[in-house]
Amino acid sequence: TQWPGTVTAREGETESLHCYQNDTDYQVMLWYLQPHQGGLTLIGYAMVSSPNYEAGMEAHYTITQTRNKESSLKISNMIAAREGVYYCAARDGHSVRERQISHT
Repeated sequence: TQWPGTVTAREGETESLHCYQNDTDYQVMLWYLQPHQGGLTLIGYAMVSSPNYEAGMEAHYTITQTRNKESSLKISNMIAAREGVYYCAARDGHSVRERQISHT
């Protein structure tokens, strides 16, 4: 569940979005932006108290995770480039490790 459903912000304003999921025990909450024209862009993710951001994103976004299943995204200094649809998602805390295989 995400709230608020729709936000109208003026340029320069700061807004916050919230997300709660009760379907899984997943510990990682991710935030994405889909601009009006374009694909999904990962903003970053949080594991309880440790947010991680994609390059350049933390200058404009702040991700917090207050509980295992709840997260917030603060959007600072709203501009047209940050308009679009925001999505939150959840996944487990296990990472997939890539292995390089070489053949000689």
